[in-house]
Amino acid sequence: MKPNLKKLTVSAIFIALSTVLSELIPSISLPFGGSITLLSMVPVCLIGILFGVRWGVFANLAYGVIQLFFGLGNVTYALGIAGIAGALAVLLFDYVIAYGVLGFTGVFLKTVKNKTLAVVLGVLLVCLLRYLCHFITGVTIWREIADIWGAIWYSVTYNATYMIPEMITTPIAVALLLKTKAIDQLV
Repeated sequence: MKPNLKKLTVSAIFIALSTVLSELIPSISLPFGGSITLLSMVPVCLIGILFGVRWGVFANLAYGVIQLFFGLGNVTYALGIAGIAGALAVLLFDYVIAYGVLGFTGVFLKTVKNKTLAVVLGVLLVCLLRYLCHFITGVTIWREIADIWGAIWYSVTYNATYMIPEMITTPIAVALLLKTKAIDQLV
């Protein structure tokens, strides 16, 4: 199989698997978006590790667009609370950028000698970047109905309720999966 065709095929399977894990497997959903899932970021995080940052970012941008279709209701509530700015914040920072950054998981592979450490650091970085994206959205929306400090506090705590469990479980799962021989065969 040609290298790009193989990358495209594996990426499509991983995006589909992450979509199933985030949307079709029961999870703990929060009222204003966000949920604790059954390791839904793991497959798409693997894309950046296996195929590099550039490929990972583009694949995860596609994943972000797919996630957007499942979360269009979040755009609607943001539009009602914060108008166009809120809706744009949700579109960009809750979906396109927040999932696009997941492609950076392989960023430390060339600079950190220990592969497991490089992967864990990469996954933690993208989790923090995704958390930051959701934080920006939260502040943008909730500052319309609260003072800025209230909006900041609400966004920090609300987004932490689902991102901290993901930040704990995702790096562990990715590191364990990369120790299997099956993952090596995908490259």
